[in-house]
Amino acid sequence: MTGQFVRSVRLPEPGAAGSGRCPLRNLAPADLKKDANGFDLPIALGLLLASGQVAFDRPGNYAIVGELALTGETRPIKGILAMALQAISEGRDRLLVPTVNAAEAAVVEGLNVYPVGSLTEAVGFLTGQVDMDPEAVDLDDLFAQHSHMEEDFVDVKGQDYAKRALLIAAAGSHNVLMIGPPGTGKTLLAKRLPTMLPPLTRA
Repeated sequence: MTGQFVRSVRLPEPGAAGSGRCPLRNLAPADLKKDANGFDLPIALGLLLASGQVAFDRPGNYAIVGELALTGETRPIKGILAMALQAISEGRDRLLVPTVNAAEAAVVEGLNVYPVGSLTEAVGFLTGQVDMDPEAVDLDDLFAQHSHMEEDFVDVKGQDYAKRALLIAAAGSHNVLMIGPPGTGKTLLAKRLPTMLPPLTRA
């Protein structure tokens, strides 16, 4: 819907005729592993800004992540909660994310999360042509939903050593690595581990 309010934008092509420039995206340091799809949206916005097609006038200290399809629509990415926590730790107060990721990122308090469905929508928002409200999440309702589980740890019969290990891990907040052939109960135990943990609360 927002596309009708925003003029079309075109990403500059490397070595395009008349431009005399070849865009270079630097993802240094090279030895740091990157989940490249999360950089699609910020790289595209940076290219539009550098080529002079747009000017971002909306105030705020933004962090931007997201994958782009060939159609310009945003796609969800993994690890959005960790990215939102990192953004708030760096003093950012606003975060642009794909629409599907907005609810997960919005659980971080003190961070305004704006869902964008496409590159055009992101441009429209940052240029001030399109207004949108930050994503709102009811944490108490969210915690209640995730606290209800169909499985229960009491359903596990036998497996005394494994149950003892999981009990210690749950009590001490330890990591668990389960190794074994298929059919020995790893998934059954892992699904029921959260039923021993207390209900989720605000950090």
